[in-house]
Order: sequence, then C-alpha cells, then structure tokens
Amino acid sequence: MLRVNKLLAKISVAISLVLLLLWLVTPLWNSALFSLFVIFWCVITSSALYRVTPLFKNRNPVEELIKRDVNQLALISLAGLFDFKRKAEFVLIGQIKTISVGEGSIVIEDINSQRLHAVLSVSKAEIISHLHIILSARERQKITITS
Repeated sequence: MLRVNKLLAKISVAISLVLLLLWLVTPLWNSALFSLFVIFWCVITSSALYRVTPLFKNRNPVEELIKRDVNQLALISLAGLFDFKRKAEFVLIGQIKTISVGEGSIVIEDINSQRLHAVLSVSKAEIISHLHIILSARERQKITITS
C-alpha cells in the first residue's frame, strides 16, 4: 500500500504543479470554477501526501483495523481521503477457511466462499504478527494463512 500511496502522491503533486502554473500564468485565475477545481485538487494532494507520512501509519495501527471479538474478527478498511475508514466487516473465526496477507492488505475467505478484503496501512509482516497474537494456536492450525 505504501508503494501505491507514494506513486499517487507523486502523480498528484505533478498535476498540482501543472494546475498551479496554469492558474498563475494564464487568465484562468479569473475563473471561479477553475479556482475551485485548483483548491479541490490541493485537498486531494494534501491527502495523498499525508498517507505517506509516519503520522498516518501511527494513527492507523493494525490493532485498530483488525480486531477480535469473542467468536469473530472485525476488519476495518481504510478508504477515501485522510483517515476515513469503511464500516467494519465481521466474519466468524470458526468459519474462516483461508487468510491471504499482502503488502497492506488482507483477504479472508470463509467456508461459504464469502471474501472479505481490507486495505491497511501496515506491512505484511505486521499483519501476520498481529494475526498470531489474536488467533490461538488451535485456530491458526485450522486456518490456512498465506502471504
């Protein structure tokens, strides 16, 4: 996820620079609509830049995004601008068949072939480490965890 966020930040900054140059050099600064578009794009750029800072990662730890209840896991995915999150998706631990962990993402498939996907702000190693903490050894034996 960090690699994608860095790429989006670079693209967003490049577009912002072009828009600001157009706004300053041409008479487009007279246009209220174009000025609003430049301001809107600056908000998007600030969100993209914020997502690559350590502050973003610290505000969205894995413990807040993958939670365990008594019998179920809750996945909370990051979405949108800044720290927006989607509502939690729940899956019963006893029905989990496989957990696929990627860099900044997790996919859980249950015995009914239902797939839950979450985008996280942490590395693959942190996700796997957290799963080992919240799942018991017996539960980990029943679930196939792949990376």
